[in-house]
Amino acid sequence: MISILNLPGVIVEDYKQTGETLILVIKSQKTTASCPVCSECSHHLHQDYRYIVRDLPIGNREVMLRVNGRRFKCKNGRQPFN
Repeated sequence: MISILNLPGVIVEDYKQTGETLILVIKSQKTTASCPVCSECSHHLHQDYRYIVRDLPIGNREVMLRVNGRRFKCKNGRQPFN
């Protein structure tokens, strides 16, 4: 499944088939992110949320990606960021 998406650093956790739709549950392999203000590496997870993105079809199946979005908080910048 990972090679089909061709997205480096992304893991396919699960998938569901409903009729003509394939839903892939994906998340990032990284557990940290760099602050856009100070470039400091942050481990502090501020918020975890999910959203769905429509991807290109595979064959005659519609493909949806259920993405695990995360917001981190920087100690220096004090602002949450994606």
